Amino acid sequence: MKIGTLNLRNNKVNREGGLRSDGFSNAKMIANHIINEQFDILGTQELTRNYKKEIMKFLPNYKFYGGYRYGNNIISNSIKIIKDYNENNNIITKYKVIKKRTKLLPIIPFNINKLINAIKLKKIFPRIVTIIILEDSNKRKICAINTHLDFKIKNLQKRQLNKLFKIIKKYRKYPIIITGDFNIEITNDIFNEFIEKLKLLNIYRIDINDKTNDRKFKTKTAIDHIFLSNEFKVINKGVNDLGDITDHKEVYVEVV
Repeated sequence: MKIGTLNLRNNKVNREGGLRSDGFSNAKMIANHIINEQFDILGTQELTRNYKKEIMKFLPNYKFYGGYRYGNNIISNSIKIIKDYNENNNIITKYKVIKKRTKLLPIIPFNINKLINAIKLKKIFPRIVTIIILEDSNKRKICAINTHLDFKIKNLQKRQLNKLFKIIKKYRKYPIIITGDFNIEITNDIFNEFIEKLKLLNIYRIDINDKTNDRKFKTKTAIDHIFLSNEFKVINKGVNDLGDITDHKEVYVEVV
């Protein structure tokens, strides 16, 4: 089984379907990449509505699961500023899905000064987590969880990680796969606390530390991560660089 996580980049080109000025289609290139890499489960972030529709055209054997941060309604589909940033964290898979849920994560920091600063910086966005229960080719039921956490506000990241941990605990009867753009490096104390708590559930971070986001961001190690229950045996792992299609590298792992 091949599992990955990939931030698909919400920019103007991709929001409008991914057709580039050079005539190539980012949507088609992403779809071909998924097929060529033979992904069974791919957690995505920053996937907007038009981009999703275009990618789906080239992936007839895959299905997309998960809701949008602002929902699917008249307001989110008609007001441009909301529509532009109405992203999902879809999980793309070939497997049969039995259950699916999208849940909101906390968006308000504990500290009032942090809240005021976040509002000034226009950093208050709904953050969501996508949860599916699927059946693999051996009829084994697996829980896949995919998310995209807040950027920079440490206090809020801690709240979101705490909520995410509570969600994970509810599904611990299943083998668990967690993917996402956590916007946190492994040198971060909050993130290391989260990693240690997951170990108590026999869930471990795949040890891939290569820098995974654009060079303009001042990070030194990965912010995109995969966690797996110890039921899975890792046989291969790494990163893929998709060039200018996205500003993140893809993290992947192959397991049995």
